[in-house]
Amino acid sequence: MSQRNKKKIGKKIALYTGLFFLLGILLATGALLLSMRPPEGNVTLNRSGRVDNGLETFNENKAAVPQSPPSEKQKQIYTFLVAGKDKVSDNTDTIMLVKLDITDKKINILHIPRDTMLDTNRKAKKVNASYMLGGIEQFEQDVATLTGFYVNRYVIFDIKGVEKIIDAIGGVYFDVPRNMHYEDPTQNLSIHISKGYQHLNGENAVKLARYRSGYRDGDIGRIGVQQELLKALAAQALKPENFLKLPELVQLISENIETDIDLGNMLWLANQVKDFPLDSIETFLLPGVASMVDGLSYWLPYKNELLDLINNEFNPLSEPITENDISIPIYPENKGK
Repeated sequence: MSQRNKKKIGKKIALYTGLFFLLGILLATGALLLSMRPPEGNVTLNRSGRVDNGLETFNENKAAVPQSPPSEKQKQIYTFLVAGKDKVSDNTDTIMLVKLDITDKKINILHIPRDTMLDTNRKAKKVNASYMLGGIEQFEQDVATLTGFYVNRYVIFDIKGVEKIIDAIGGVYFDVPRNMHYEDPTQNLSIHISKGYQHLNGENAVKLARYRSGYRDGDIGRIGVQQELLKALAAQALKPENFLKLPELVQLISENIETDIDLGNMLWLANQVKDFPLDSIETFLLPGVASMVDGLSYWLPYKNELLDLINNEFNPLSEPITENDISIPIYPENKGK
């Protein structure tokens, strides 16, 4: 066989190989897109056992039992418990309740300080210990004592996973509010970020979110920066060039988090959120006060203010959350508030 014929055959093989590879990608992407569907089941309940009219509840055999039809069309709302695990332990370093309103194209995020005190007889009373002590079930139950209802789904992430996801969307531009310098060999943590507007890769964005030692009010100051960073990340993620990466990004997210949201659900949710306006995200801080109790620092929730906030901004049910649905420890510092 001549050298020319060999080259022609080689080109054909390369061409066919490329076409088959492309076809495989298209088929896989198509299958992934066809699996898109909204999350089902795991109906949101309040702690008193009430469910919303028009939703399904479940009997002891897990069979669906339809409720009476709603008087008006139900909004399409999902609630998520989102938390980041500490690198050293299974304590949750960042805790958020996210309400995703598909109908009104709005996202509300409630930041729950890690030192928030729970109304519990356990020795470890901070909410950041719930996941470590009893896994996601205990974590969801403890957060429900603060919010009055159970979330639809949960997302637990670790540091390395978040770094990969941020890098995948191209990093983020952010105005760093102060010079950040911190060393902690026990966590293998070295933070050195200068003040000012700059591009952050995944590693530095996560370090920015973890930094809290230089704020006068500690974790509360850090939450303020995290809230602004979340908005910047959302704006970056919603850029048109990242829409084309949607299947890839969803796959990356699913591989780097612990969640009960499957791949088809993620794709459906991501496809809904991509059409949200950039100003659709609103962030809140669980109302309360920092205080020392028995020699430990806590964030003591303001019961009345928290109830108002939950009912105005986060309650997914048609009926209001009541005092009977939440359980808040009362001390002189937060009494009557």
